[in-house]
Parts: sequence; C-alpha cells; structure tokens
Amino acid sequence: MIVDLGGDGWSIREALGDTWQWFVDKAVVARNNTGSAADAAQRTPGWLPARVPGAIIADLHRAGELSDPYVGRNSRHAEWVATRSWVYRRDVDLPPLGVGERAVLCLDGIDPAASVYVDGRFAGRVDGLYHSARIDVTGYVSDGGPHRLAIVVEPAPPSEPQVGRTERVQVHAPRLGHGWDFCPRLIHQGIWRGVRLDVGRCQLAGVTVRPELDSDLRSARVHLAADVEVPPGTEATLEVVLRAGVEVIAAAHVPAGPPEPSTERTDVHRVEHVMEVAEPRLWWPRGLGEQHRYTVQVRAVTNDGASTPWSGAVGFRHVTWVANHGAPPGALPYTAIVNGRRTELIGWNWAPADALYGEIDARKVAHLVDVAARSGARLLRVWGGGLVETPEFYDACDRAGLFVWQEFSQSSSGMQSAPADSAQFIEHLRAEARAVIPPRLRHPSLLLWGGGNELEDDDGPLDDDRSPALAALHEQVAALDPGRAWLPTSPTGPRFANRLDVIDTDPDGMHDVHGPWEHQGTEEHYTLYNRGQALAHTEFGVEGMANRRLWSRLIPVADRWPVGRDNPVYRHLGDWWNNAELVQQVFGGRLDDPDAFRRASQLLQATGLTYAVEADRRRWPRCSITLPWQLAESYPNAWCTAVVDHAGEAKPALHAVRRSYRPERVTARVDRLTHPGGVVAVEPWLWSEPGRPRGGRVEARLLDEAGRCVAHESWQIDDPVGRPRSVGKFEVKPSALGDAATPIMFWDLHWQDAAGELVDRETVLLSTGHDLAPLLDLAPAELVFHVERSSDDRRWTVTVDHVAGPVVVGLQLSDDRPLESSGWFVVDADPRPLLPGHQRRFTVEWRHDTGPRRLLLEAWNVPPATLTDDAEESTR
Repeated sequence: MIVDLGGDGWSIREALGDTWQWFVDKAVVARNNTGSAADAAQRTPGWLPARVPGAIIADLHRAGELSDPYVGRNSRHAEWVATRSWVYRRDVDLPPLGVGERAVLCLDGIDPAASVYVDGRFAGRVDGLYHSARIDVTGYVSDGGPHRLAIVVEPAPPSEPQVGRTERVQVHAPRLGHGWDFCPRLIHQGIWRGVRLDVGRCQLAGVTVRPELDSDLRSARVHLAADVEVPPGTEATLEVVLRAGVEVIAAAHVPAGPPEPSTERTDVHRVEHVMEVAEPRLWWPRGLGEQHRYTVQVRAVTNDGASTPWSGAVGFRHVTWVANHGAPPGALPYTAIVNGRRTELIGWNWAPADALYGEIDARKVAHLVDVAARSGARLLRVWGGGLVETPEFYDACDRAGLFVWQEFSQSSSGMQSAPADSAQFIEHLRAEARAVIPPRLRHPSLLLWGGGNELEDDDGPLDDDRSPALAALHEQVAALDPGRAWLPTSPTGPRFANRLDVIDTDPDGMHDVHGPWEHQGTEEHYTLYNRGQALAHTEFGVEGMANRRLWSRLIPVADRWPVGRDNPVYRHLGDWWNNAELVQQVFGGRLDDPDAFRRASQLLQATGLTYAVEADRRRWPRCSITLPWQLAESYPNAWCTAVVDHAGEAKPALHAVRRSYRPERVTARVDRLTHPGGVVAVEPWLWSEPGRPRGGRVEARLLDEAGRCVAHESWQIDDPVGRPRSVGKFEVKPSALGDAATPIMFWDLHWQDAAGELVDRETVLLSTGHDLAPLLDLAPAELVFHVERSSDDRRWTVTVDHVAGPVVVGLQLSDDRPLESSGWFVVDADPRPLLPGHQRRFTVEWRHDTGPRRLLLEAWNVPPATLTDDAEESTR
C-alpha cells in the first residue's frame, strides 16, 4: 500500500539556530528559561500552510509573508530565507500494521538536507538534494492511529555566486540561485520531490534498468537490478515483463538469492537479471525516425503477497563518436553516429524551468521540451549551473526524441573556475555520482555525461588529467554507465572563446568553443560568424527584451522607463544582457518607449541568433554541434538571452531559429546588415539532410520596400544537394540601383527543384543606410485576418492576407490574456517579412489555459489587432 503524503496537508515554520527542536513535538531539555520558551512556542500560532513538493520561498509568498519574488526587485526580500532552518509538519493517520508488515517513509528529494522525526523521535535523515531515502518507521507507527511527522530542512550551505571561486564550492548542487547573470540571489530550500509511505510485507527498492543495443542494431538486452525487502526467512521472486504496447516481448521469473546483511526486521535480496531482445524497434532522435519505446514492468512476489509494481520506459539506440570532417589532429570526436547514421546535433542549452525547482510543474517541463522539439532540435545540453534533471524531464525528452547532454552540477566562477581537489570533496562527488547516475540509465535520450560548465584553469578548459574531481566523476560514469560518452567540461577547448582574435591566432585550436552571448553589431556580428572555425559551438547567444505580457507583470508601472542599465530595476532583472545602448545605436537613437525597444531588441535577437546558427550549420560536417544559449529562463528577466520567456511564451528568435533548423534550407550568407552607400551582396547556400538529386534552380531577388524586384540573379543546380554548399554570389552596386533603392530592402531567395516545386524560400531584411532607423518610418500596410477554431476550441488557425501597402516587418502573434491567466499558447509562426499580396498562416494550440483567450497581432508597420474568443475577421 502506498500512502501519498504530497499536497497541501503540510505546515512550515521558521527556526533560527536550534529552535527547530521546539517544533518537532519533542521534549526539550535546556538551561535557564529556554524550556519554558520552547513549551510556549509549540503552542503559539505561527505555522504557515505549505505544499509538498514545493519551495519554502514560494510557500511564504502564498502565505503573504513575502512579496512576489518574481516582480521588480522583490527577490531581495527573500534573501534571508535560506539562512534559517524550516520545519515541515503534518499528521499521518494509519491503521495498525499487520504481522510482518513494514512502514517505510520514502523521500525522493530534499534540498539541501533534513532530519526526520516521528512523534518527536528521530527516525533518520537525508543528505543532498539528489539523494532519495527510505526510512523504516515501523517501530513508530505500528500501533496505527494519528502520528506527527516532522521534517527539519537545514539552512543552505555556503556556495559561490557566478563571480567567485569554484574551488570554494564544497557541495554538489545548483548554483544559479546564489546569483547568476540570469537569476538574482534566490536560494532554493524545501521538500522538492515526492513523499510517501510504503506499507507492506514485500517491498521493492533501488530498481535500475539499463538498455543496451549491439552495433548490428539487431540484438539488444535489458540489464535490470532491484532490491527485494521481505520479512526474515521469506522466499521471494522477481517478476519482470517487457512490453511493446500491450504485446509481451519477454518475461521472466527470477528467484531472489541469499539476502544481504540486514536488520532483524527485514531481509534484503539484491536481484539482477539480463533480458535478451531480438530485432528491437529503434529509438531515433527527432526528425530521423520514430521514438519506439518499451515498458519494463517489475514486481516482487512472495507466498503471501506482492510489492507495489514498478514500471518504466526504455528505448534502444546505438551511438558511437567519430572525428569531425577536417578536424585538426588530436581533436576529440564530436560527431555522433546514431544507429549507423552520421547525425548533426542541433538544439539548445537548457537551464532549470524555475529557480525554485520544487515549484516546477511537470506540465511546464513537458511544454518547454515540446517547444524545443518543435523548433527542430535534437539535443538539449543541461547546463552545469543548474539541476541534474528530473524523471519528468527525461520522460519528456524520451517521448519527444531529444537527446540530453547531462552535466553534473558544477560551474565556472569568473575569478577561479577549477573544482576543489581535496579528498573529502572528491569522495563527495563520487557519492553524488552514485546517487544520480543509476536512476537515469534507462532513458534513450541520455546521450552523454559532462563534468560541469566552463571548468578551466590558467591553461584552459580542464580535462580528467588536470582535475581529480573530474577524473573521479568519469570513473563513476564508466563503472555505472558503461558505453555512455563523457566530456569533462564544456567547452573542452583547447581554446575557450569564439572570438576573432582567437580565430586569427589559433584557428586549429577552435574545437569546442563558447560565445559570444551578445549581438556584436551590424557588421561585426556577421564577420565573426562568417569566419567561424569551431568543431562544436556549444554555447552562444544574442540578448533581447522580455515579451510584452511578461514584462507587464514583471516591471512595476513606475519603473518601466528608461529600459537601460541606468534604471535599477532593469539592472536587477538581467543587467548582464541589457544591451539598450547598442539597440538604440542601431536604430539611430530614435527609440523612445519600452514597446519600441522591445520590438527593436527582439528583431536584433532573432536576426542575430538565426545568422549565428545558420553560419554554424553551413559548416557541417566540420561543425557537428550547434547549441544556442538558451532555450528558456529560470527567472523572469527584463533582458535575457532566452528565446522562451519565464512565462513559457516564445520570442521571435525561437521561431526564426526553427526555420534555421529545418532539414532543407536556402540561407543567405551576407557580410553585414546595414550598407551605408556600399555594395549589397548575398551568397545563397543550400543543404538537404534527406538529399536531393541534381536539377532545379536558385533565384536571388533584391526587393524594395514595396516588394518590387529591382535586381535579380539565378543559378542552375547541376549537382545533387546534400551537405551545405554555396551556389554563387550576387552583388549589386549602388550605381545599378539608382532611384530604385529604398532605405529598407530585402533579399528574397527561392529554391525550386527540377519539377519547379518550391523547396524553400528565405526573405531577409537589410538597410541601405547606416542603421535600421528607417524601419520606424515604414508606411502602414493593410492586413485582413481570419480566425478559424477547432470543434473543441483548443486550436485556432489565424490567416493573415496582405492586401495593401509595403512589406510588413515583424509580424507576430503574442499572448494578450490577463496576467493571472495560467497555461500557454503555442504558435507555429513564420518570422519572415510578409510581402504584398502574400498570405501568412499561424496555427495556435492552447494548453492547460484559463480564459479568456486573447491574442495580439502586431508588426512594425501595422496597427495592433486583438483576437478574442469571438473574433472572426478584421482589417488592420
């Protein structure tokens, strides 16, 4: 029998020093008048309602003890919380236990550590947020009836913010809450995973499942291990079933062997079994095949009962790593061969879905993973400043076909970035590896383990030979998860930074690099990415302002202007990524309100990040991994590099990169975004992952603001298209344009196959002047939109027709619901400029939302239009 102790039935109370002892219903022996104070405290009101799983800061906010830490600078009001102990308490009512029955308290995760009391008596403890615990409480609750459970969560241990020294960190735990570039100081504490009582005579624990697929892709096996806990002298059998849907693929009854040394109340039998699987159906990363999964079902059986069953999904895939095409001698292999196919690994960097990770809803994780999958991603790198991710995350990635590069919770610190090398810390890391590796073995999405983020010394990124801490982690990975790949850190170097001076001095040292994370300017940005040399570009980004709806909730009305670093609220909410100065410069100093800054910064983020991604992809197969920083943010920021905001709404950059990740593309290689009196030029590049035969043509057209073609060139495709390649270059001199030039123009690229069918089309913006200020002067365009709804109203189709006026720039749909509305809208959007006479279709899906539903249709040169539940058609 499982008794779920999660939910709202808990209370919490603050404790300073050792005053927690007053609140566990235990007699206090103390000197002076402390005993009287303790007795009074136990009877005094002061307990606050709490949720499990949850986070203490969130509980305090819900109880009215803290202002919302996700508004303005309110997070500062919560910085004291982590210096206290916190006592969780609840009553548990049980029937009397039967003969031979045990009651085991199962704790799946407490941050940072806790002691457990039943009716004031110490029952056990758990150390470390990644450690689960099974505490036998039979002796405390065997008589049944109500009992008082108290869990004393300890203060957060010392750690380092982003700018500090990694060698001072002595605990394997996320550090972003100690203060990071995209998260203010907001340290998490609490019972952040499930709590339950497992009551019975036969119990199952420590189940691990590891699938294995041979290189012939035809023979596979499942390695299984579990502990069976039964009364002394009781014989037990482990029943194992492997299913594909309802079909039984294999089954076994495995007798439990002799018990291991155990308590007088329990025998513990360790059972191991290998199940062979012939001709398995394979699990593929998204876009390359289906994500076939099998279900493993396990239960322990005795003569007089059975355990609660365990089940989990597995998948079979085979991965090896080879050197990149044209890689310098000595470079690590960064190219994955997945089920025999050389695979380009494109995707995102992943940070925790919330800084208060006890508050992360499984539905939000599934939503964000799905957004990543829809973007065309194949790999998520789980950043080492955050969590070793949860079962819900891995299950979502398994379903979505997304590989996971999981880093241990270690990160750089700005001043010094090498982990401690003391014997105590290294043994701590070994214990942490033994806690986090086994539960994740079954997931086909788990591609590789990493030692941490940006770990380096004066000689560059660290490896196992220069870091005992990393060597210890690798040793555990090799022992517990044989065959899974390992990288000591990211980047692995030997050169750290993607910069022009590094490219100039050591191009062959650009193996796995990071950066930059900022837009470099209207010419410098394009120069840098055109000259890229990296084999793996595993972290880089472009900053942009928050979406309008989140920004409206985040920034108090009185603090909304100005939007730069001179505003202390904006400094608090994304200081590192506030590039208001550059944005203002690029738009000629004419931005004069927050909405204008939002549109401008998000345009630069979308075009800048897209260009960086496409420049890396044009270098496949030399460049095999492309991972922008970052998918979503852990804390709401006014400015951030995330392409999905904290509310779960995508920015335009997400939709732009989604096009960049398509398997067949024509892309524009250009030298700059602004062309003050100079030549405008474009170099079309093609790629086709499935491959296309020879034939067809590519046309490049230069369009004016009205969408009229003022110059064009075309090329025949005489060879098959597979890997990225250029088809030619088209240059237009100012003298050739004459009066046809307009301040804003567009490259329009068409790729047609041999039958004349359109394969892809790209339209990109350019300025013929010094900046993008002419965007502010575009004449208004006229659009007609129509909304169709599915029968269940969960899906909307919004069709937009351009009926008059110039090219429309920045057309987008955004969430316009009230700030308190929950859930998400997911839109398949096209960020390209909309040409006169053309049509754009948006498909919208509503998820777990509360009404009323309302969207905003907006663009640079179109009045905004509100789309509501009953809107059908309108003209703007």
